Amino acid sequence: MDHFIELNKLAIKDTLPGATASYFQTAFSTIGYTEMKAGAEVPLHKHIQEAVDIVLEGQLEMLIGDKANLLKPGMMSFVPSNVIHGAKAITDCKVITVLHPQREL
Repeated sequence: MDHFIELNKLAIKDTLPGATASYFQTAFSTIGYTEMKAGAEVPLHKHIQEAVDIVLEGQLEMLIGDKANLLKPGMMSFVPSNVIHGAKAITDCKVITVLHPQREL
């Protein structure tokens, strides 16, 4: 495993209209890097992993359960295991997501 990762050199694994996601994995976690164009959406979903989303650039509207908030650079959200959540890019965004335990890719 490489200890130094360049986000823009990770292979794209998932695509949604207006968004791409790349991942790398540690022994226990999955880290995602998502680039979203304004208006792109991650549909409502849930998974067993806890997730922390960290906004690097742009504005991202997050819905977690029945709570919504606008995340800006330097903000993050926490999604507990099996809680329905989704997101919409208000502006072009770059987001890091840490999933634990490791997600099967």
